[in-house]
Formats: sequence, structure tokens, C-alpha cells
Amino acid sequence: MPARRAPFPDGKMQLTIDNEALKANSRLTAIRLALLTSRSMENWRQGVGDNASAMILLAVIAICGERLTRTELPEALRNVATPLPPGFAAECNVSSIAAATGLNRETTRRKVNALVESGDLARSPDGEISYPIARQQDPATLDFVRRQLEAVARFANEAIRDGVLIST
Repeated sequence: MPARRAPFPDGKMQLTIDNEALKANSRLTAIRLALLTSRSMENWRQGVGDNASAMILLAVIAICGERLTRTELPEALRNVATPLPPGFAAECNVSSIAAATGLNRETTRRKVNALVESGDLARSPDGEISYPIARQQDPATLDFVRRQLEAVARFANEAIRDGVLIST
């Protein structure tokens, strides 16, 4: 099976998977992916203290922000220091968070309530959950993004060195 290629309209280099190298290095690649996932979860957990809360925070950001990745986001809104206009990002509820995390609804509800109380999440008057604008603009958010990206870059560089990821 040939390497998968996603289109890059701007002509910049992209990474693709060398399936033969992946097969030959599958154990090492699996370990590297586990390390990436573990480092990512450790970063998420640092802010909220436990895995379930970290998964909830991650789910809220993903659910509320996913549609922003499918549109042409205006340049000014690409920086977390710029607040999103009201209604620009989606909101979610306890049921959608529970479904995304695999946690039961009651555990999710309790954890969401604690995260709202601590200011890590916001609840609208109609009960919808979102990531607070104040947290989005906190310099610690950009530092968090940098740490996550460093873990991804470390994985990508190792996978390139192993020949699993190749540039095209």
C-alpha cells in the first residue's frame, strides 16, 4: 500500500507515512505514540489534577472548537490572545462530553461542575459548557500549546529518523 498523501494547496512540504518502514518499525512507532499520548495527557492533567478532568477539558475544547478547523478562520482569530466573538465557537453539554470521554454521565456532571467552580470551564445561562475566554487569553494557554507542540515535534522528528514519516 503506498504512503497516504493529503493535499497541501500551498505547496509546502508535508509528511506522509512510509508503510514499509512503519511495518518494519511498528513496535518502536507504537512505543513512541504511547509516549506522545502520555506526555500530552500529563500536560493536560497538570492544569486540572486528574485524568477524568483532563479528558473533560480536552473534550470541551475539541467539541467547541472543531468547526473552527473546518472553516477559513480569519487571521486575527487564529491567535488565542484574540477573543472569539460570541457564538463563534460551538458550545457543548454534559451528554456530549460524556460521550466524547467515555465517562458516565453522572461522573461527567460532577467533574464539569467542579471545573466550572474552579474557573477551568464556563457554563452559559442555558447550561451549555465552554472553555472560558479568560483562560483562552491567559499566557499560560500559549505556553501549554507550545509544550504540546514540542511533544508532537519530538515524535515527528523521531518518526522521520526511523523512516516511518517521510517528507514530500
